[in-house]
Amino acid sequence: MVFTLEQVMSLDIMKPAVVKTGADQLEHRSVEWVSITEAPVENFVRKNELVLTTGIGYAHDPNLFYEFVRDVIISEASGLAVAAGRYIYELYDNARELAEKHGFPIIFLPWEVRFADVTQAVTAKLTDARQEEWQQTQRIQQELLSLMLAGSHLSVLAEHVAANIGGTVVITDRAGRVKGQSGTEDWYTFIFKARKELEEAREDELLHDPLGSKVQTIALEGMMVWQLPIIQAKEHVQGYLYAISKEEKVMEAVTRQTFLIILEHAVTAAAFWFLQESTVQETEARLRDDFVTELAEGTMESKPKLSSRAAALGYDLKGSYIAIVGYPENMRELYNGSHQTATYEEWQKSMVHYMEEEVYYAGTALDRRTMSTFLQDQLLVFLEVPEEGSRKTVNSFLDLLYRRLTNLLPNVELSWGIGDHGSEPFAFHMRYKEARQALMLGVRRKGAGSRVFYSETRVDRVLVKIGGDAELRTLMDDYVIPLVHYDKQRSMDLIGTFNTYQRNQNKVTQTARVLHLHRQSLLYRLRKIESLTGLSLANPDDVFLLDLSIRIWMIREGQENAFN
Repeated sequence: MVFTLEQVMSLDIMKPAVVKTGADQLEHRSVEWVSITEAPVENFVRKNELVLTTGIGYAHDPNLFYEFVRDVIISEASGLAVAAGRYIYELYDNARELAEKHGFPIIFLPWEVRFADVTQAVTAKLTDARQEEWQQTQRIQQELLSLMLAGSHLSVLAEHVAANIGGTVVITDRAGRVKGQSGTEDWYTFIFKARKELEEAREDELLHDPLGSKVQTIALEGMMVWQLPIIQAKEHVQGYLYAISKEEKVMEAVTRQTFLIILEHAVTAAAFWFLQESTVQETEARLRDDFVTELAEGTMESKPKLSSRAAALGYDLKGSYIAIVGYPENMRELYNGSHQTATYEEWQKSMVHYMEEEVYYAGTALDRRTMSTFLQDQLLVFLEVPEEGSRKTVNSFLDLLYRRLTNLLPNVELSWGIGDHGSEPFAFHMRYKEARQALMLGVRRKGAGSRVFYSETRVDRVLVKIGGDAELRTLMDDYVIPLVHYDKQRSMDLIGTFNTYQRNQNKVTQTARVLHLHRQSLLYRLRKIESLTGLSLANPDDVFLLDLSIRIWMIREGQENAFN
């Protein structure tokens, strides 16, 4: 409860008092303390304090009294009560004009009214008000916790808090997504700006209230924004609570101390809601992950039971799905550059959860069902696709997903393998194998960050089959291994030289230009390849054999080293 100057004037001890200036501001001036002060003011007067003075230091000197009034106004006191009749008889014109300009109340008390009696009466009322405030905050705390125990939405909590502080309340998750708010206005853009301002502000630009060390306050677009972190165990931030208002409007409803206490209670209740939500979400996520993993690995139950489990989890298996497997190439680098206090495993778990959320939102945006999980350090997505134009749907989905992921992970690099589109139902295991093989073959051939469809890997799959024959493998290794060892010893890249020579149709001058080599240096390398392999680059059959051996070796190396 706010105790105002208007209520001070209603006390019996103040009945003889006369308001000289700022009479229309009495109801807007909160009083948190009362003191007796003479010049100089310096830092002895604090905000929302009712100042009593005899005027002894500036009797008969309008300029000194003007300076005293000015300093009291600067200190943001509630008002000034002057004992008139001994040193001050009338309010000087310059002081009156200054007070009226600032809407500052100046009150004249008869000299006979003792300051001790005024102080005692005001202090008694302040004590009553603070007791009432304490009871009010305890009541609000119980109400907020009861709302959360009853399973109410965060918007109900936000509405309740807003009604008690006289401002708007918005509650977001850690990523800034609005989870609950008072009113119907869209605050997303405003909150986004506030978050950015708070992140970029220097420490000396932030207003840390001594009554709430975790409260950060910033002025934005004519409004005051209070931000409080919603913290659970191990100091993990789950979200943020924002109070938004013109400061004077908030302070009309409650005192600053009560305002902050209510916000702290709201944060505690919101933390309980986040705990409940995360528990439910973790259970549901685990069930969904297990289900999608079983689909991918082919450990299926009967189709009726599988359909029943899918329906219970909100999935529909009747559609036509395509498998997509993505591998985050630089997760460890992103973690090292994020200056996290959490362990890599904890951070990775939260990022995996974030990625799966974005998969869902990207699918929803395209009106396509999705099922996803993280399997063997890879993001697996089963995406519902139309009978015609499945590739276009996949590309649109991945483009949208990438844009969404880069909001939180700006430099993330993902390689993708996409399975074939088949019309047969319940072929999830086959589709997953295709996508995973496309990823493994594609990354080796196209490099990190590539996007490869299974249908594009026909030649690579044939080479894998050929390379699987033990006798052929030994024969081909006899040609490739000497080149590999020589490359490691001399750093000459004979294998790369041969591949470039082949791509340039065995033209020496053009190959030398591409490799930025002197013609004689290239010829030396080509002769070295011939001497190490025992093959002639002038013989088409030998060239074919060496080319085949190198390609199979590169695919095999890619499979063995992929994602390690």
